[in-house]
Amino acid sequence: MQCGWRSSVTSSMSSMRAATLTCPLARRADMLPSLSDDQIEDRYFLRGRMEILSVLNDLIHYREPVTVYFNGGRDFFQTILLEARADALVFDLSGDPEANRRLPASSTCLFVSHLNGIRVQFIGAQPERLSWGGSEAFRVPLPERLVRVQRRESYRILLPVAKPLMARLFAEDNGAVGEWPAHDLSVGGVGLAVIGQPPVEAGQVIARLALKLPLPVTIDCAAQVRHVTQIAERQEGDRYRIGLSFVDLAPAASVAIQRYITRIEHERRGLDTGGVGG
Repeated sequence: MQCGWRSSVTSSMSSMRAATLTCPLARRADMLPSLSDDQIEDRYFLRGRMEILSVLNDLIHYREPVTVYFNGGRDFFQTILLEARADALVFDLSGDPEANRRLPASSTCLFVSHLNGIRVQFIGAQPERLSWGGSEAFRVPLPERLVRVQRRESYRILLPVAKPLMARLFAEDNGAVGEWPAHDLSVGGVGLAVIGQPPVEAGQVIARLALKLPLPVTIDCAAQVRHVTQIAERQEGDRYRIGLSFVDLAPAASVAIQRYITRIEHERRGLDTGGVGG
C-alpha cells in the first residue's frame, strides 16, 4: 500500500518539475516571503508533533503547492511535499538544476503554503538530497513548530491622511476605473476613501490594482470589491468606503505591506512616547 502511494506521487513529480522550469530561480533581495518567527504571535504556532504531521499530511494529500525560500529569501522555487514522518519531511526537487545545487548549501529554508485559506509556514534545517521512491528528492528534519495564520485575522491599520497613499484601479482593457486615497490597509486588502458615488459594486473583480508604498514597493495585483458603503452625506458630495480584497498577492508584496504596517506603528509609538516625554 505504501509503495503504491509512493508510485502515484512519484509519477507526477516530473510534470511538477517541468512546470517549475517556467519560473526560474529568483535572486531578488526584496523577495522575503513572510515575517520572521520573532514577529509572529505565539498563538499562531503549532508545536505538537502529531498536530504538525497532520497539517503536513493534509498539504501532501491535497497536493498544495509549497514555496521554498532560501539564501536569505533571495532564492526560491515551488515544490510539493512528498512524505511527512516522525523524523523527517521529504519534498520534491526544483525544476531548476541551479536551485537544486544551491539549496543544500543553505543552513535553513522557509516553507510557505496555503491550506483551506489558511497560510502555513515553517522553517526547515540542513536540507539534503536523498533517493525517494526511485527518484531524487530533498529532506529536512521534521520542523519543531509550524505557523498557521487565518486570513480573517490579518491586522488592518488606518493609514496617515497627511500624505495619503493613492490606489489606482484598472479594467480588463487597462482603462482607468478610478484613483482614490487609501484609508486602511492589511495583507488581505485595502479600504479606499471616495467622494461621490464610486463606479464599482460589491462582488466586482478589478483587473488591476496599483498601490505604491513608500518603501519603495508597488502593490500590483487583481482585486475584488467586498463592499461599497456610504458613510456620510456632505455638501461637496457623499462619502463612501470601498473595501477591496487582494487577489493572488505576491509573497514579496505581502511582506512589504507587513513591513509598512510595522513602520507606521513604530512611528506612532515614537510620537506618543515623545509627547509623554515632552
